[in-house]
Amino acid sequence: MRAKAEPPKPPPAAELPEHVAEPAPAPEEELLRAELAAVQDRHLRLQAEFENFRKRQQRDRDEANRLAKERILIEVTGVLDNLERALGHASSAEAPPESLTQGVDLVVRQLREVLARFGAVPIAALGEPFDPRLHEAMARVDTSGDPPDGTVVEEYRRGYLLDGKVLRPAMVAVAKQIEEDGDRAS
Repeated sequence: MRAKAEPPKPPPAAELPEHVAEPAPAPEEELLRAELAAVQDRHLRLQAEFENFRKRQQRDRDEANRLAKERILIEVTGVLDNLERALGHASSAEAPPESLTQGVDLVVRQLREVLARFGAVPIAALGEPFDPRLHEAMARVDTSGDPPDGTVVEEYRRGYLLDGKVLRPAMVAVAKQIEEDGDRAS
């Protein structure tokens, strides 16, 4: 058998001439390193800028919510003041009983105006056909003749729309036709 010839081993680093030890970086490589550093720097700056933008947007949203609450509370506290004045006047000995009714009526009108200013619109219910998107049926009332089946015959709590969306549904009683002999119509 013949022994395989081994490839020649490179000389140790100490035996290499100094001018061959480390080649100088090419100008292209230095340009690429500089460009990479600039891109990394720009990336870090954009990240920081985006984080600042996100925080600023959150602060702006929080401030807008606070101002909206403040506006509503200022209006409602004015209504509360009038209601407290009406109660104070009604509790005096010389106040006629109808003055309380008039005072509460004024406060109710004022509160309705506040709701309207903020865009809350009452939902029509009484005498209207039952609409599950706007009304919440709380009871069924047996009727014969008028009103027709499925008509709202009583409103327990008024509902409101805000910007075309249901803020709260109206709580209602709905008519259910019965036959003359007492059986319900199918």
